Amino acid sequence: MTNEISSRCGIRCDQCFILRANVEKRDRRAEICATWNKLGIGTFDPAVIICDGCLSEGKCLSAGAGKTRPCVIKKGIPHCGYCDDYPCDDFNEHEPDPVEFYKEMESRGTNWTSEDDKMMEPYNPKSVIDDWRKNNGFSK
Repeated sequence: MTNEISSRCGIRCDQCFILRANVEKRDRRAEICATWNKLGIGTFDPAVIICDGCLSEGKCLSAGAGKTRPCVIKKGIPHCGYCDDYPCDDFNEHEPDPVEFYKEMESRGTNWTSEDDKMMEPYNPKSVIDDWRKNNGFSK
């Protein structure tokens, strides 16, 4: 198998800006919190937000981990990419239709930039898992 995934749901924890190990190397929580705050899904405080990753026994803040983490543990698989039911109703795709997304940002008066797009790349698990499945001979 190639391109192993370092999370249960497909989020690129190795590139995550709030993963404790990454924060200890270079703290970019203020940047990602500013981007997340533009989404209008909550208020994120860079002073307190930290994640240990869904492969740990510690705190995991991934939105996708809420349903996928217990599911893949129960099924005994490393991540959703191995599941015969992928993608299922429990899989949190995180990736809205780009045209609709940009229309929504514009209608709210949000200045969404290419830098915001770049900051969000680690948090697009459907693309990560789809690529992994393609590179590892899984169909569907």
